[in-house]
Amino acid sequence: MNITMHYLGFALNPFFYDSKYISVEALDGIARRAPNQDREVVVGVLKAFDRICEDENEKVELRRQLAKFQNKQGMFGTAHARIDATTMGPISLWSTYGSKTPKLAEIAIIVLSQPISSFQQRECGALTLTFTI
Repeated sequence: MNITMHYLGFALNPFFYDSKYISVEALDGIARRAPNQDREVVVGVLKAFDRICEDENEKVELRRQLAKFQNKQGMFGTAHARIDATTMGPISLWSTYGSKTPKLAEIAIIVLSQPISSFQQRECGALTLTFTI
C-alpha cells in the first residue's frame, strides 16, 4: 500500500478487525494485525485526515471518532454491531451504526464506495473535493 486513501479504506473496513481474519496468516506467512496495530497504516490514516480536514479541530474529532470505531465503543460495541461487522458489508455497517460518529461515517462511506482503480488514477487530491466535513 502506498496511497494514502488505501490506508484509510483499510482502516475503516470492519472486516479487517475481525478476530477470525486476524488469526489466519497472510499468504506470505506473516501474521495479520488489525489496521490500528500497524504503524504504516496509522501514519497513512493520519496523513489522509491531514488532507481531508480544514483545521485541527476537525482532525481531533476524526481521531476521536476513529478510536470509537476501532475500540468498538458506543454503537460499534453492541452485540448486533459485532455480529454485523462480519456479516454485513462495510458501507451498510457504517450506515447502520455510524450515527454517533457522523463525520467518520461520511468519510467511510465515500472512501469504501470508491472502486480501487479510481484511487490508482488520482491519489487523494480529487477526493478531497468530495468531502463536506
